[in-house]
Amino acid sequence: MAGDNGDGVKLAEQIAEQIEQRIVDAGWPIGEIIGSEASLIEQFGVSRGVLREAVRLLEHHGTARMRRGPGGGLVVEAPPARAVRRAAALYLRYRRADVQTVVEARRALELSCVRMVAQQARDPQVADRLRRILDAEVEVTKASGSTRFLRSFHLELADLSGNSAIGLFAEILMELQSEFVNEARRQPASEEVVTADAHASHRAHLAIYNALISGDVERATSVMARHLDAISKWTLEYADRQH
Repeated sequence: MAGDNGDGVKLAEQIAEQIEQRIVDAGWPIGEIIGSEASLIEQFGVSRGVLREAVRLLEHHGTARMRRGPGGGLVVEAPPARAVRRAAALYLRYRRADVQTVVEARRALELSCVRMVAQQARDPQVADRLRRILDAEVEVTKASGSTRFLRSFHLELADLSGNSAIGLFAEILMELQSEFVNEARRQPASEEVVTADAHASHRAHLAIYNALISGDVERATSVMARHLDAISKWTLEYADRQH
């Protein structure tokens, strides 16, 4: 049996990876018990300390947790999307991803997304989902003029693309873009500026929606490109104020 020597942490990482691969291969059965602590120690031929370190890693990743007591064991969990997004955003900061990198990536991703959604935009359910987002935008801009909730239209398009990776990375890039702006701000934007931005964003979203439901993919893509260019220009101007 492998003990708690200097290789224990590396061994624990390998065991955690094996268990995660087992979860993936099984179709990520949330709530299923993989095994008790005793049975897993026997399966992997390691000490209790090494297994517990592997479990700690799994719990940190949000893929499984150890349930104590009778009938307990290592239980499969749904990984928290927020933790995944935050980890990816931090990694991009570590890799020195700058504002230009982020806005270029977001532009490429979202334009691709518009083309994908255009293929199904005449579906009444798709149109209804986008219409509900637009109606909510009207209420928000009337109430506060805030742009905080206007990313919902972009996230809904990403979700409607049917590509889960697009949805994940779209949110990561939006979060990073917001961080760059917040870091550059020395004081909050005036209410007049925020209100004008909110109304401009809503008008762009409405134009994209109308183009999509009418089947005009080129117009939808063109309007989105101009909208993203305006967001990028605004972001870059704020970021430049740091220098």
